[in-house]
Amino acid sequence: MKIKQIAIIIGLAITPPLYAETTTSQTQSNDLRQFVEMPPEAQQLMRKDMLGYLSTLTQIIGFLATDQLNEAAQIAETQMGNSARGKFRGNPMGPGRFMPNAMHQFGWNMHQAASDFAKIARKGDTKKALAALQTVTINCMACHYGYRTR
Repeated sequence: MKIKQIAIIIGLAITPPLYAETTTSQTQSNDLRQFVEMPPEAQQLMRKDMLGYLSTLTQIIGFLATDQLNEAAQIAETQMGNSARGKFRGNPMGPGRFMPNAMHQFGWNMHQAASDFAKIARKGDTKKALAALQTVTINCMACHYGYRTR
């Protein structure tokens, strides 16, 4: 079963989206998200960070599925929560320096929501923890739907 799931994930990752345009310029002209210009170094840092958050979310969901709420809380706080924010503060190429205020706020809200999730998950109620996790993903989704860097 696990091999089948991995194959599906790989297939989805390498398959172009059904809505993909034929050229990059067409895609960008049809993309209604706000373009945020930042240097390539900042883009790379942000991309690495976003992929890390995606990995963390996947681990959190796995912990929730096996009723390991304390483990879910721990990784949420250390990898996404307030404990994880501001990691590029002293870096001149830190992506936050190039974000519009509203985009930056989505990031801060995501960190706060992850910390809130951790507090709720530690109480041991899976249903409430899942509801709190949705607040984390809502902030991720809102930012990704509203902004782009390329």
